[in-house]
Amino acid sequence: MKRMKRAFVFCLALSVLTSPLIAQEEERTFEHRLVAFTNQLRMGLTLATVATHSPTLRDLQLHAQQLVNLLEGSEGRHFSRPAGSENVPIEGMANAIQEWNDRFAEADIAPPLRSTLSMSARNVKTYLELALDAALASLQKQRLDLASGDMLRAYAFLLAAYEKPCDTNYIPALWTILRAFEVSEATETSADE
Repeated sequence: MKRMKRAFVFCLALSVLTSPLIAQEEERTFEHRLVAFTNQLRMGLTLATVATHSPTLRDLQLHAQQLVNLLEGSEGRHFSRPAGSENVPIEGMANAIQEWNDRFAEADIAPPLRSTLSMSARNVKTYLELALDAALASLQKQRLDLASGDMLRAYAFLLAAYEKPCDTNYIPALWTILRAFEVSEATETSADE
């Protein structure tokens, strides 16, 4: 019986001591996922740029489909797996945003900041949906100039979702969330290592 009590006390003490470490690890993991999302968004901007400047409609639509795949993930309605690629599930960017809202609800943050973060997440989601709609529209076009115009719109929506900080009034999006969790450009490169 004494042995059982000691084991219980040891387990209780261990859980009390490790709880902050687990919380810190979860925080770091969330921050790494934010950095990964930021990198995906930059990839989306690159795909939209390359698509816009593609020399042929077929090239443009190839890059537009890559952008659709990035935004929707392998569970998306419009996902098209590239030939020869592995059948590995790919999480779409839109799916990550629900996790953010769950994280904001659990985090020990002031209600006004929680509200701003939730609004930012909604804005990012909306911009991604608009970018997806524009990329899908480009896949339906039969003329390069029209498809290129759609990809310019996709780029604009992705850029709005990225929301690089500025000194004027703006609509909060991804960078508002990154600043709240103290994720900076310097963190982006360290997460890749």
